[in-house]
Amino acid sequence: MDQNKKLEKKRKIIESAYQIFKSKNIYNTAVDDIVKAAGIARGTFYLYFKDKSDLIEQLIFLKSAESMKELLKKTHERFTGSGDVFEISRELIGMYIDFLIGQKEALAVITKNISSCMRDFPDFYDEEAGKLYSGILERFVDLGFDRDDINRKIYIAVDMVGSICSDAILFSKPYSIENIRRPLTEAALAVITSKTNLLPGDCDE
Repeated sequence: MDQNKKLEKKRKIIESAYQIFKSKNIYNTAVDDIVKAAGIARGTFYLYFKDKSDLIEQLIFLKSAESMKELLKKTHERFTGSGDVFEISRELIGMYIDFLIGQKEALAVITKNISSCMRDFPDFYDEEAGKLYSGILERFVDLGFDRDDINRKIYIAVDMVGSICSDAILFSKPYSIENIRRPLTEAALAVITSKTNLLPGDCDE
């Protein structure tokens, strides 16, 4: 079996597991349930995954990466255009929160792991997504930010917003998304723009 077919088969198993996890939840799903849904032999499952935990880890990464790529496509054009980068950043944080609200079904499976695909940005899983993210970084660099520093800050902000939104969206605890949205947006913006030689208004075009 060539590499593309192997990846296709692996993807099919992951997608089958994802659909079961959404209906039965992760803990109530056995490997036998997954192989039955995927239409494969039990032995085939273990050709691709060590165990259910290994599959879950890879599923989380895949779904997180898919979500982040979709978000990057939506925000890239806006961010790499003209305008005050701080106001655009605030706007994009709002778009990220709206995106997570729209991903409630997926959050139930990948809760608090939305940022997992950012650990190796910009080459985290896909050349196209890497280029989209690099374009955003370059916008900051053009304004005088250090590339490594802003990369760290974006990672922190994305992780913070994703984690807090997961609790707020799924459980409304300790705050509902409506109650936490504004202070969370301002906190994430402060992380991104902190400890630089730029202040809001310095980069107006």
